[in-house]
Amino acid sequence: MTGIDKIAASIEESGRAAAEEALAGARREAEAFSAAEAARGEAERAALTQETEARCRSIAERAASGAALQTRRAVLAEKQRLLGETLERARQAALNLPDEAYFELLLRMAGRYALKKSGEAAFSARDLKRMPKDFPGKLDAAAGKAGGSLAVSREAQAIDGGFVLIYGGMEENCSFSALFDANREDFLDAARAVLFGEG
Repeated sequence: MTGIDKIAASIEESGRAAAEEALAGARREAEAFSAAEAARGEAERAALTQETEARCRSIAERAASGAALQTRRAVLAEKQRLLGETLERARQAALNLPDEAYFELLLRMAGRYALKKSGEAAFSARDLKRMPKDFPGKLDAAAGKAGGSLAVSREAQAIDGGFVLIYGGMEENCSFSALFDANREDFLDAARAVLFGEG
């Protein structure tokens, strides 16, 4: 082998070694890049998975909270309906008492609401027609226990039941509707306690 051949072989050998080293370096860079990209992709996938799971949990929690609120509202509306019906039934039951029990109730009411002065008690047309003959005297006696006196007014009032007390120009509405309205919250509290164990 001549000197030129040796030089050419040496150059070729050096070039081949440099090429192999460059190729190995390129492979290492490609593998490192590929590993880095895979790690970055895995990190993005994990982050997106966490974000998706968090969104799903949030949606599920909002849906559960909304459903619970709807349920509470429906239960409350039904309770209110039942309480209203119970109150109306109680009022109707008072109106539909047998005459003797009804007028006894009116006497107890007169004893409670009569003032210590002279006045009149006005009743509905229905009550004036069915009033027992001895009721006016009993009414005055009940008012007398409270320190006053009451006469039965012959002028009918547009009320459902009960009476309106009239003292000069002042009137106190003691009709069942007025009393139930005025004491509605107390009645509802009592009904709630009985019906639902609340209060």
